[in-house]
Amino acid sequence: MHNPCVSCGVCCALYKVTVESSETEDQPGGVVPVALTVTTRGHRRFMKGTETFRKRCAALTGKLGDNVACAIYERRPLACRRFEASWDPSTGGNPLCDRARAIYGLHPFSEY
Repeated sequence: MHNPCVSCGVCCALYKVTVESSETEDQPGGVVPVALTVTTRGHRRFMKGTETFRKRCAALTGKLGDNVACAIYERRPLACRRFEASWDPSTGGNPLCDRARAIYGLHPFSEY
């Protein structure tokens, strides 16, 4: 099955992605590259680029709404793994996915 997310990517350019400290590669069992994370003054860790006002995850490659990919897909944080796409009928949809698409001027996946 074709994954419509590869022609979208707007969730990676709208939402702040929290990374648990145990998820980074400098911790036992962690896989998320430390170089792609940033720690804030409050000692919370985020994917680099998502902590700013104009968000775009540093691991996101390609053009939004056209052709995108996650450079660390197999090593992405749990927050990304848990974010469900609204096009997947097995999840019951995700209004946050549709909201992100609407903000970027794309039709909600739930309308397809």
